[in-house]
Order: sequence, then structure tokens, then C-alpha cells
Amino acid sequence: MASTFRTVFSNKNILAIGTTNMLYQVFNSLWDLWWSLYLLTPIEEGGLGTPATIVGVLATIQNTSQILFQLPGGVIADKIGRKKVIVFGSAVRTVAPFIMYLARSWQMVVPGIIMMSIASLYGPAFNALISESIPKENRAAGFGAYRMFTSVPQIFMPLVGGYYFDLLGLGKAVRYGLLMFTVVMGIITVTRQIVLKETLAPEDAEKQSMNPFNKDILNTFRRQPRTIYAMLAVAVIGGIAMRTTWTFLTPYAINVVGLTNTQYGTLQSLAMLISVPLYMISGALADKYGRFPFILLARGLGPFDSLSLYLFKDYNQLLWAYGVIGFAGGLGGGRLRGGGYMGGPAWQALVADIVPSKDRAKVMGFMGTVSGIIGLPFPALGGWLYDRNPDLLLLGGSIIEMLSIPIILLFVRDPPKAVDEELEEIT
Repeated sequence: MASTFRTVFSNKNILAIGTTNMLYQVFNSLWDLWWSLYLLTPIEEGGLGTPATIVGVLATIQNTSQILFQLPGGVIADKIGRKKVIVFGSAVRTVAPFIMYLARSWQMVVPGIIMMSIASLYGPAFNALISESIPKENRAAGFGAYRMFTSVPQIFMPLVGGYYFDLLGLGKAVRYGLLMFTVVMGIITVTRQIVLKETLAPEDAEKQSMNPFNKDILNTFRRQPRTIYAMLAVAVIGGIAMRTTWTFLTPYAINVVGLTNTQYGTLQSLAMLISVPLYMISGALADKYGRFPFILLARGLGPFDSLSLYLFKDYNQLLWAYGVIGFAGGLGGGRLRGGGYMGGPAWQALVADIVPSKDRAKVMGFMGTVSGIIGLPFPALGGWLYDRNPDLLLLGGSIIEMLSIPIILLFVRDPPKAVDEELEEIT
């Protein structure tokens, strides 16, 4: 694993993306985890006094914007290259938090949320550049090494953030956090422009169309094997469950369970303390034993994420529960704690195993778009449920996520070795 780590980070792209993403994680942690609580908190207590249903609507607006840019982002990245899209998205993400810093009502937050979502167009380019900068024989371990490196701040920043919030108070902490995040994103954008090297071959770029809905691109999706469509179904189900509940987990922990900001931050840090070392270990094991077992186990344990706060109201019990959550996240099978709906070492490695480089960003963008469209109404539904019965919200989200388990068991498979080698030659 030490050899894999050296190999992966000897690549300048991985080193640049990894270090800037680590910096991103540090300063994003000073506001993002508590953002929904900030929206819900009354104005006189330092928040924006937003009704829970409106908080869900704001999350829906964000998801809508992401849907509009995921597929075009993938198409553009396959046409003009990964670097240009990543730098543009980083620049947009520099502007968005400053708009949110200036906002003093939920209505004023909307432009910043939309800008933040526009920046998501670099997601497919980001994943494609990473996969193309890692040797094929170490692909899952390489993803794991990258994920482990960039996730180190998530071990300690929730705890630091909780103390930071308890010290300054919610309103000041969020606004100062957004301001610091703006400055750091400017530094990140400049660094990526200077250091990143393009990974898309010119001959592959010349063959691509800029129209995200032309016949050739649609045929690209149609010719993908059954496993990709099964993974899409899993991503859709996971996206619905997490979009319904995720926005309200922090308010639930603080307002219903009765945790302090520092306690809730400690739980997040504990989960990441367990997850981060497992990213690379599970990636190395996925290279040796296949991607499927780790995707199944990670997704199978996933429903416990929301369910833990519903089942346990004692802080000491939650410490044990978040240990299990950290283990699930570290297996690299996807989900938000394991790298995102489309993320995780085993998950991304399987997509890269199956999909040729010239189509990779488009396919990732397509999966993000479909998942987003289907999941569009669910954050607003989550806000409506939170207003009426917060326990039902968490219980329902966990049950929905369980539906992905039989799909993984029946349809998700590693490609046969011969097919995998032939695909690598084509790529």
C-alpha cells in the first residue's frame, strides 16, 4: 500500500487535485455541516429564520441546478478536456460562498446556491481526470489512496468546527466560515490552472460532439452493459434516501436528540477517523478480490447512517453507532460518506473498469443527471416530513435506501478479466 501511495502521488495531477481538495475540505467544514441549522435558526438567534419546508425547497433548487449541469459538464469535459472544466468550476465556486456570506435572508441565499450548483459541472471531469491519472492495475487502491489523503481533514474538522461554532455562535461562525472559504477557493482555482495537465487525448476530443443530446451520445448510454444501469438504479435509490434526510440530520441531532455542536462534530470526526484509513485498504482489497463485495457491504450498511439517530438518543450509544457508520463509509462503495452518490474507490474503479476513457465523463454525468432528476422533489418532501414528524423522516429514508441491496445482489458484477483487458486495449 505504501508503494501504491507513492505511485499515485508521484503523478502531478493527483498531487495537485489531492492537496487542493484537502484544503477545500478544511474550510468547507467551517460552515457546510451546520448550514441547514443556520437556515432554520431564528434571526434573533443568529440564523436566517427559514421554515423547514423552505429549507427543503432550497435543497431542491440546488439539486435542480446540479441536474442542469452534470450531463453538459461531462460532455464538455470529453470535448474540450478535463482541466478547463475543472478550473472554470473552481472559479464559479469561489464566487458562490461570497454571495451566501452577504445574504441576510433565505431569498438572498438563492443566487449563491445556484452558483454553487453550477460549479458541480466539473464533477464528471474531476472523476475522469483522477481515473486517467491512476495506473489501471492499482485503480481501486489508487482511488482509495486519493480518498484517504483528501479525507484526512474530515477526521478532525467536524470536532474543530463544533468547538468553533460553540465558541463564536452559529451566525458569526457560518458567515466567517463562508468568507474564509471564498479566499481559499480563489487560491485553489489559481493552483489548478497552473499545475494540472490535460489527460484527454486530442484524437478522442476531436471525435466528440458538444450537443449533450445528440444521437451518438445517446447511443453511448445505450451500449453500456447491464452493470452500469444497475449502478445507476442504486445511485438513484441512494440519492432519493439521502436527499430526503441529509439536510435535516444536523438539525435533528441538535434539536431532537439534544446534542451540542461539539458532540455532533465529534461523532462526524469519529466516523471519518475509521473511514479514512479504510479507503486505501478497501481499495487495495478491491483490486485483489473485486469491486462487488465492497459495494454490497458499504451500501448494505448505509441505511444505518440515518437510522442511528432515530434509534439512539444517548451520546455514548451514538459513539458506537458512528463507529459502524465510519466502517461502512470506508469500504468505498459510494454514498455521501463514502465519496458521494457516484464516489468511493470500489465504485469509481468499477465504472472505470467498464466504461472506456472517451465516454467516461459522459457516463458519469448521465448517471448524476438521471439520479438528480428522479430525486428532485425529495428534499422538499424531507422538509415537509421534518416539520410534521422528524422520526418518520429518518425511518423512511433508511427503508428507502435498503431497496438498493437486492439490485446489487442480482445485477452488479465485476467484468470478466478477459473483457477488462480488452477494454483497456480499446481505451
